[in-house]
Amino acid sequence: MAIVDDIRRDRRTKNVLAQTNTKTVSAPPASTGLVGDQAPAEIFTVDDFDLVKNQIHLEEKNFQLMEALNVMGQITNMQSQSGPIANTAQVVNTNISDAGANDVFAPGNGEVWQLNAAASSAGYTGLSFLILKIQDTSNSLSVEISSQTSYNTEFALNEPIYIGYPCKLIIQSGGTGTGGSTDIAAALIRVR
Repeated sequence: MAIVDDIRRDRRTKNVLAQTNTKTVSAPPASTGLVGDQAPAEIFTVDDFDLVKNQIHLEEKNFQLMEALNVMGQITNMQSQSGPIANTAQVVNTNISDAGANDVFAPGNGEVWQLNAAASSAGYTGLSFLILKIQDTSNSLSVEISSQTSYNTEFALNEPIYIGYPCKLIIQSGGTGTGGSTDIAAALIRVR
């Protein structure tokens, strides 16, 4: 009860919790039968967590609030302690119709994403290579992750690849042909 009493006395913590008190901690298990329209109307999401935590300044008077946010993040699994954040997986797709560099994915400020897989579709006439890279948008430096000279194949990712702001995932293509296009698909999940 001491924690509850502390929260009741701390105006900042009460204000943040008031923004989220209509949300459930997570979706109920499918075994409850509460799915679709029967699921709770407001389930706490990573966007909700980002909204409240980004209002907090790192100062002594907010220590109790930061403790409350840490508990909120852990109990809702919206703050990663050791792995991916629930309900953040996505597949992004980029179409390439000529040689050059194309953005595939850029994390938001404060975010870190793990690249799980990337593949190309049918080849573009005349393109001789595709290089998957991470580029630092602050100073335009990049590092090659994987390359391929054939299409309809998956890029080799030999280790966990993390992409954090201000870097982004790009695809560099080269060649001299014209006509057609190729799609690059990448599977990512947020870890921070």
